[in-house]
Amino acid sequence: MQERLKKTDPAAAERALTMSGLIDKNLQDVRGMAIRLRPGVLDDLGLIDALEWYTTDFEQRTKITCIFEHSAVPRLKGRVATAAYRITQEALTNVARHAGASNVDVSQSVENNVLQVIVADTGRGFDPGDLSETEGLGLAGMRERAGLAGGTLTIVSEQGRGTTVSLQIPIGNRDE
Repeated sequence: MQERLKKTDPAAAERALTMSGLIDKNLQDVRGMAIRLRPGVLDDLGLIDALEWYTTDFEQRTKITCIFEHSAVPRLKGRVATAAYRITQEALTNVARHAGASNVDVSQSVENNVLQVIVADTGRGFDPGDLSETEGLGLAGMRERAGLAGGTLTIVSEQGRGTTVSLQIPIGNRDE
């Protein structure tokens, strides 16, 4: 369209070029959102690689230093992997939106057949009892997701001392 309009209406041609650029950017944004919701790497390569990718992406997007450490974790799939990924994602989203943190640590380990994922920031912290119903929706959703995967979620926070989100999900010989 831009090429057709060049000779007859240069201003319209310029607008068409601008619109084309906006459309391309919107497509990139939607693809990025879809990947962050459930990246193919979670299915293809597993939870560790998915979290490695996500924490790197988080650091680049937010400029908050994000360190991801993990021990040898067996390949997890299904609801356990999805819950661990999505809860980590939500915890990091909360860090970016609310914590005012300069850095955040994410760790993943398995001990005594329990997967543990910890997200700890150095931000401003909060009093969990002071959250309104709408402010606590993300935390409630994280707890619900943990429960559906057979796990528990613990949130420890203190004003001025940061927040730690801990997820524990028993794993074993069942279909994960």
